[in-house]
Amino acid sequence: MNDRLVIKRVWNHVCMFIVTIMVTLLLCAKRQILLDQFLGIVCIAVIWFVLFLFLIEHDRAEGLICHNRETDFRKILYGYTSAAIVVFLAAYFPEFVKPLMLVPLLIVAFGSERLALITGIFWDAMLCLVLGLHSQELVLYCLMTIFGAILAGTAEEAVKREKTLIWYEVLLFCLSIMLPITFYYLTYQEVHFKLLLWGLFEGAISVLWMQFGFRHFSRLREQEVNDILTDIIDDTYPLVRELSSFSKQEYQHARRVSELAAKCAKVVGADEKTCAAAGFYYRIGIMEGEPLTQSGIRIVQEHCFPEDVIRIISEYDGETVPPSSIESAIVHMVNGLVKKIEVFDSYTMASEWNQDMVIYQTLNEYSASGIYDQSGLGMNMFLKIREYLVNEENFFF
Repeated sequence: MNDRLVIKRVWNHVCMFIVTIMVTLLLCAKRQILLDQFLGIVCIAVIWFVLFLFLIEHDRAEGLICHNRETDFRKILYGYTSAAIVVFLAAYFPEFVKPLMLVPLLIVAFGSERLALITGIFWDAMLCLVLGLHSQELVLYCLMTIFGAILAGTAEEAVKREKTLIWYEVLLFCLSIMLPITFYYLTYQEVHFKLLLWGLFEGAISVLWMQFGFRHFSRLREQEVNDILTDIIDDTYPLVRELSSFSKQEYQHARRVSELAAKCAKVVGADEKTCAAAGFYYRIGIMEGEPLTQSGIRIVQEHCFPEDVIRIISEYDGETVPPSSIESAIVHMVNGLVKKIEVFDSYTMASEWNQDMVIYQTLNEYSASGIYDQSGLGMNMFLKIREYLVNEENFFF
């Protein structure tokens, strides 16, 4: 299954690039940078974004973003845009108290610790370069980015385990106050009460985000694949409506396979949501015509479906490769069975004996052909599925 250029991902790439250039332009306009300096700064932003693009595509290919190689980067765009807005607003804050620790906290909630680290340091450097800030202020913001990324990255595990974030928040609050005061003193050998007030403000904002926003969006990111699997078979999903408009008969077939595949998956402890989604879109290639397998892969990749669903569709009917997972084997046998039963009229299949014979014959032929040998579907699982299908009453009509 080859990776391909997907419009959804490209569009989100473009949006992130526009955000990068727009914030850079606004920062330059605030400082009234000369044209030659402006062009140099924009060039730096472009070079950095190319490397950033390389990194997120690499992480996507390795499955490090949302545990989904086919993610469309929508959540990354949300986090990146939010962080860029914080950077722009930070330009109006006094020296040494710019709330840049929020940048890694935002990026980690939507992306990853590594993305947060490189994005935060880039914006720290860009802000200091454009505004002409003190070198010690740059060191302060880089340290805040590093500490923020570390705290957010480790807090993710606590969120997964439903543990409290209180100690992360206490440390975050203390760093927000102590670091600016320390660096200001190292620079000017004095301390102002206003620094403490600004530190309290930044610490409070960071803690509130960690407690509510970070926890919420981290969970959403972890659940992205499950949420997608649910959304893509809902009748309101655009591709579902498109299939229904294309052919009511094909839609009914897809819905029937989806529901039955999910039930069979439950019987043997396989992934029900993956089977339901893959079962619904197993023959989606029919909308574009032959070859059905390649057409189906192209359609679902354009919609950034989860990788497991795309893999099952790429193994459609065992035409190119046999099923490579239990879920793929379940969808294959259910689709074949439903397709065969749909050939008969309702009068013929009204007899329970006729229906049982079709189920036994079809599934036994599949099993005897050895098509499931590489799927991990054991004989015990196969027998459980077969008995379940035989005992299922009035499912097809």
